[in-house]
Amino acid sequence: MALTNIVGGTDGAVAASGFNCDVDAWSAEIAVRETSWRPFDSEWENSANVAIKMTGQFTGTVQKGESNTAPVPDSSGIDADSFKNVSMTLTASTGCTFTGTANITRVGMNRPAADRMTVNYAFTFTGQPGRTWDEGL
Repeated sequence: MALTNIVGGTDGAVAASGFNCDVDAWSAEIAVRETSWRPFDSEWENSANVAIKMTGQFTGTVQKGESNTAPVPDSSGIDADSFKNVSMTLTASTGCTFTGTANITRVGMNRPAADRMTVNYAFTFTGQPGRTWDEGL
């Protein structure tokens, strides 16, 4: 099977249970924390990876007029529990996803006077996300 470039304007998307927008883009980062030490008998430092986390953000246009369009959940008031353990799927292209449970760590809303209202969500996966990637098999 021929290689296929992942380009904008195709099927990239985010599904984050209870957090809604018409997604324009998402980004994510996998960060590895390490510890280091120097043995007494060497000038060279050793290091080891000790923790990994995946964080990111997604942004899009705020919508109204249909069910499930509110930018944040409201279960009798915006509450902290709604931001915990959110089911999340990041889709780069059909068959290329990261999935798992995440905490929404920030919601930034922007409503300019003469343009569309946008929202930006930051998240951190709680534990290891799953990954699927279409290998064309």
